[in-house]
Amino acid sequence: MIDHVVRRGLEHASTLDFIKRAAQDGPKIEIPGWGVFLLVTTVFVITVFLCLVDYSLKDVVATLAMVETPSAAITVSSTQAEAGSKSVKEGLLETGPTITLVHQKPITSGIRGTLRHLVSLAGAWARVRGVLCFYLYNVAFAFIHNILTHILPRFPGQPIVVAAMAGAALANLHAAWTFKVISMPTDQWFHKRMPRMEGWKVLAFPAAVATAMPYISLYIVQGFGILFGLHRLNQVDVTQFSGAEWAWLITRFVVMFVIVFACSIFICLPAMVTQIRVEASILPDDQDTIVPFDRTFNGKVVAKILGGTGCIGFLDAWRSFNWEARVRLIKVYVKAFFIVTGLFVVLAHVLAFEAWAIMGPAFSKALQGHRVQ
Repeated sequence: MIDHVVRRGLEHASTLDFIKRAAQDGPKIEIPGWGVFLLVTTVFVITVFLCLVDYSLKDVVATLAMVETPSAAITVSSTQAEAGSKSVKEGLLETGPTITLVHQKPITSGIRGTLRHLVSLAGAWARVRGVLCFYLYNVAFAFIHNILTHILPRFPGQPIVVAAMAGAALANLHAAWTFKVISMPTDQWFHKRMPRMEGWKVLAFPAAVATAMPYISLYIVQGFGILFGLHRLNQVDVTQFSGAEWAWLITRFVVMFVIVFACSIFICLPAMVTQIRVEASILPDDQDTIVPFDRTFNGKVVAKILGGTGCIGFLDAWRSFNWEARVRLIKVYVKAFFIVTGLFVVLAHVLAFEAWAIMGPAFSKALQGHRVQ
């Protein structure tokens, strides 16, 4: 949800105008050509690197965590009576082998373990498997979303309807990306993985819900922001606030943070998990998954050859995702957030040091907002 808010903010016209004014009115700095090339190259490399790391953790690893079914191992051990024991002395029957059912630790319980598992089965590029299909889906979604936004008349809740329609239209493409992420390596191109039209009937509704929920969450957050009067905050002078007014302002922001967190956990996350698990349920039988996956969803799915539907229902897709798996998924997102944030801070300092080394004293003056002739 935070990614969605940031993206929408950057796409807003006022944000673009602000960036344009900052570029025109900002301090004029003369940088040698080689310095410009080095800075642009560094920014490009850092951006690509952070995007790939973010994709690897928050899309590949998280998606595998959504579909993994922890497996159990059966161990057989023989038990022999100790020499000189009472049972031997009395000539009792020998004890037979002991069978033990051991629940193995899920592969996706750790990020490093998941990535090692991927690399061992699918090679070094498995960390970003499906990335081209992922960005193709996002470009197609933005294209259809913009067209529908201009075609449909303005009405309350229009962004929700537009997002749902765009998501439903691209449901099969998103399923092809999911198949690429969760299945074993194959020579098939992703477009050959796309489900047929009968599969679209199963995927359309979960896809529409998953793409609409972030907008619904934004409406909820915006509504509480208006209720708390935060939309009028720029009209007041906060420097004149008393201690009680500052306490109330901080309380409102804390409550807003809790609301954003609750919307992400209880609205956006279930919708996203449901979409992924419904897509995984129609994965062709000839494609093996790269992590353990119960295709029957604990007996809730019956194959078509046995007279069943061959796919999980919308509600059962989330209900079959137990609390242990939900906690494991949330931990993946929390770890990914701190990893990406830490890398961003470190690389930002590297970029700042590089800019200082190229521009010298002009860099410090630029930070202070002075014009450099």
